[in-house]
Order: sequence, then structure tokens, then C-alpha cells
Amino acid sequence: MKKWKKPLFVVLLSIVSLLVVLVTGAVMYANYYVNDEDIHVSEELFPEGAPKKILAIFAHPDDEIMIAGTYHKLNKDKDVISVLSTFTRGEAGGTGGLIPKEKLGETRTKELEKSAEILKIDHLEVYDYPDSGLADAGHEAIKQTIRELIHLYKPTTVLTYDDIVGLYGHPDHVVMSKLTKEVVTAEMEKEDSPVKRLYFATLPKPMIDLALKLSPTFKERYPRDKGLPEPTIAFPMASEASARKQVLLAHETQWKTAASVQPYHDKVPSWIYYRIFDREYYHLVKSK
Repeated sequence: MKKWKKPLFVVLLSIVSLLVVLVTGAVMYANYYVNDEDIHVSEELFPEGAPKKILAIFAHPDDEIMIAGTYHKLNKDKDVISVLSTFTRGEAGGTGGLIPKEKLGETRTKELEKSAEILKIDHLEVYDYPDSGLADAGHEAIKQTIRELIHLYKPTTVLTYDDIVGLYGHPDHVVMSKLTKEVVTAEMEKEDSPVKRLYFATLPKPMIDLALKLSPTFKERYPRDKGLPEPTIAFPMASEASARKQVLLAHETQWKTAASVQPYHDKVPSWIYYRIFDREYYHLVKSK
């Protein structure tokens, strides 16, 4: 009597099914490892009933990478009005060996414009304060520019980096965050202020610990004696994997920097990478 032979496709199906289970399990484990499950998961960046207007204030083109998933997801709502501002053109950064140094500010501005288009941002503002020189720039002028942004766009929610570390120790980030916090909290004291919430973009402890092991930039710059503020909410955006990857790729001159800050993003398929890192974290600084 001949033994029954399984058709080849059944064997292949079994192998594929096993691989899917293994990959899914690995992704779920990695997701659990890098995230803080105690942080409340929420998409509510706006107070209930308030206008859905959001303003992000950063130092450089490419800083928006850290909130790309949030902005892309929010902008799917037709009622949301989003504004992105950077106070320098990033002219002091690396060129990636692609262009002359004197062309960097112009090129990075174009990269930012492409990123804003991907994120479907309603308004983009780029200023000409000195890159890597904000600590010595005119702070009163910067604060006045922030006030003008608020008065022009009347945001309900303002996002920036934290004012202690600046995510990974960048001095420009810290300066912009301190000045933004000073202006925004003062504005929020006014009875007629449109601003209701101020958030810092931050990271949970598991991600910080991982970054200190894998990221050269974090290893070099992150201050060990003080840390990022603890997240208040985790904004879920696994669905925004493609847009997040496109935004990162839009900043072509900064791929080397991105690889340092987001290790292995260029080695792991984006559909896996951005399902492991499927949340963006924020610390609520002030609410009214």
C-alpha cells in the first residue's frame, strides 16, 4: 500500500503559516518590549468641543519626524487645521555628501516642504534664525515670532520638544522648547487665549533605554543626570506606517542622522518597524 503524500501546496502553506505566526509573535514581543503599557493610549489631543487646531514648533527641518504619525492621522479629519513651524532651515547640519554645504539650508527647506505635503499639513512656516546658534540668538525676537504664530493661527493645542533634554540633548531643541513654553504658558493665562493645551513630545523609559544601547546620537548627547518627562498619553498610529517612512525618506540629506536617532529603520521592513514603534508619546505640560 502506497503512503499518502501531502500535496506540495499544503506543505508550503504550513511553512508560510508558521512563519506568519513566528513573525507576528516577534513583532508583538518587540512592541511590548519598547512601549510602556501603563501609559494611557489616546487620540485626544484637543479638549472636547474645542476647535481642532494644532501648532507644532520646532528648531529644524526633520524635527517633525517624531510627530509624523500623529500629524498624518489627525489630518485625515477634515475638521483639523494643522500648522508646522521650524525656526531654522537646518543649514548647519550634515549634507549626506549629496550637495555643497552652502546649498544645505535651501535643500532642507525643500525637503521639509515635501514632508509637509506628505503629512497634508495646512500651513508651513519656516524662519531664518541661525541653526545650531539659537542659544545666542535674540530670544525676545524668537518669542515674539512664537506669539505672532499663535495670534495668526489661534491653535488649541501646541506641540514642541521638552525643555530639559530636547529629546536627545540637542541645544537648539532645548532653547526652542524653553521659549515656546514661556510664551505659551503666558498666553494660556489670558482669559481669551485660544491655546488650551501644551504638550512636549517625549519617549517612555523602555524606548530611552533601548536608544541608549543602539543610538550613537543618544549615547553621545543624552544627559544621564536628567531625563525626558514621563509621557501622559501614547498616541496610536500603527496605521500611519507608510506616511512615517515617506516623511523620513523625504529628508534625504539627513538619512545618516535619522539612522542614528532611529536605529535599524533602514534595515527592518517598514511594515514591521512601524508596528513595533506604533505610538508617539506626549507629556501634557499645561491644560485649561
